[in-house]
Amino acid sequence: MAHSDRSEGSEPAGAGRRWRAGAVGGLVAGAVMGAVLHFGLGLMPTIGALVGVETVLVGWLVHLFNSALFGGLFVAVFDRPFFAELRGDVGGCLSLGVAHSALLGVITGGLLLPAAIAIEGATSLPVPTLPVPGLTASFEFGAVIAVAHLLYGLVLGRVFAAFTLADGAVDWLPMDPVDR
Repeated sequence: MAHSDRSEGSEPAGAGRRWRAGAVGGLVAGAVMGAVLHFGLGLMPTIGALVGVETVLVGWLVHLFNSALFGGLFVAVFDRPFFAELRGDVGGCLSLGVAHSALLGVITGGLLLPAAIAIEGATSLPVPTLPVPGLTASFEFGAVIAVAHLLYGLVLGRVFAAFTLADGAVDWLPMDPVDR
């Protein structure tokens, strides 16, 4: 869909729109990821425990807040001229979203989560696993976490594209986010 009010070579979205797209994309992606974590592993109380309140509601609030922040981080990292070509189409936005979520998985799981556990004074995180005994439970836990992060990246990239690219509109949205 072409927009005649845009000059040739200008960016299809202003900086404010990209920041909103990152935050909204992070929130929507966080809801999808949270559903996987909640229904697949029952992790929401554990996420809430990281701030001292081990409830499903607080876990969801913490997770969605962090998801929106990480959506903003996506824009802070990838809203650079170096990534302009990738941000120029839906496939590139999806690729950036997946790269972003993979890095988040490594940073949050490898650095932030162990730091939060240490601050709380725990020796280990009481992470529930799937009701499968033995070695497969740990593998399945890791697989669910990996799928959740992959979905976060795909949804973040797709929502970002929908809100920032003229050709990224999503048919199931009641309006064209680019025209807003």
